[in-house]
Amino acid sequence: MSVTVDQILQRMIVDAKNYNPTIKISQGTENYIRFAASASAIWGVYKQLDWTLDQIFPTTMNQESLEQWANNRGLDYSNLTASELLTLILSYLRNPKSGGKPSDYERWALEASSTGKAIGLESSMITGTMPNLSAANAVKPHDRESVAFTCGSNDTGKGVIINLGGSKAIIGIGLGFITNRPASFGVFTSDDGQAWTRQGKLDMAYWWAMTDFSEVSARYVKVELEEIEALESWQTESLNEVKCFGIEIYVPSDSNEAPTSSRCLKNYYGVGTVLMLMGPSSLSMRCCEAVRAKCEYEGPVAPREIWTNVPTEPVLSLRVTVQGLQNMDEEAFREDVAKYFADLEPGDLFIPAQIVVYVLKNGGTNATIAVSQNGGAYQEQTDAIPSGKTEQFTLGDLEVRQ
Repeated sequence: MSVTVDQILQRMIVDAKNYNPTIKISQGTENYIRFAASASAIWGVYKQLDWTLDQIFPTTMNQESLEQWANNRGLDYSNLTASELLTLILSYLRNPKSGGKPSDYERWALEASSTGKAIGLESSMITGTMPNLSAANAVKPHDRESVAFTCGSNDTGKGVIINLGGSKAIIGIGLGFITNRPASFGVFTSDDGQAWTRQGKLDMAYWWAMTDFSEVSARYVKVELEEIEALESWQTESLNEVKCFGIEIYVPSDSNEAPTSSRCLKNYYGVGTVLMLMGPSSLSMRCCEAVRAKCEYEGPVAPREIWTNVPTEPVLSLRVTVQGLQNMDEEAFREDVAKYFADLEPGDLFIPAQIVVYVLKNGGTNATIAVSQNGGAYQEQTDAIPSGKTEQFTLGDLEVRQ
């Protein structure tokens, strides 16, 4: 309610004088003080009523009420911002459970979580004797198109070594596969890279295999091919290699890892398949596998295949040439651009005209937009740039100039 204390007070004074024209209600009198106190109390009642009404509907609730609403229904909101929590609640209300709609898979994804977290690996940490080893690909677990290494019938005993640069507490390791040929990899740890202790094994599985073990402190981790299924006489080795993508090393964490956003793409890899895209981009494949397991457990018999991943992130750097830059609030403009990119979802368009709108909104006269994609040359851009269903634009450098 927009009424103020002074407006309530003036109405009370007018009513009192209409009732008793001789009454004295000037500032400083006892009557004025009493009326002012009453007006303040009435204003407080109005504000309480406004607040109560706001808490009835999620779109006007404050964060505390949103959290209470989610908690009463068993929804996990520990990793969500207020806007993400509101999106979750609205999705919950607008898409009742039905056992297999895209919204059901999206809800199941947001209910999943995994323990521990993945270490940020760098290509310089990866060495080994595996054929065609690509250290650069090994540290990109979300990119199933990039092969980290291959191995075949003659590669038993060969492995990949990860040098963590110092002793770390480790609780598990994950490895991705893009072949159906059965294979088994031993997992070893070491403090010096010479004496190795076996911690478990990775069996080639659905698409991402993991092994957990008791917390151990180590600097080196090795994955070594121990067994691989023999080929039939009619099979060609080069067509039946075990191909692996991405390696992750898991360490303890104080909180569970969980997705904050999800999107279900049905039939993405063919009829009866589901691809789940989740954010944030830092999500580990361990958590992606937890989502896949949750969706498989909750879902109906079909779809037969569930895939989970985070969207790839094409980086757009912007060079904004502004007319009237001296009159523009550059800080507010940068905030608007950052929020615009944060709101872009997989498959959305990047619209340069929207950047011009922000220039005008914040005091600029006009602007031209040049865009660099993934570090390429800047080109003046007026047409919208589409992203693929599994791509999500992120903001790189933002240069604002006269």
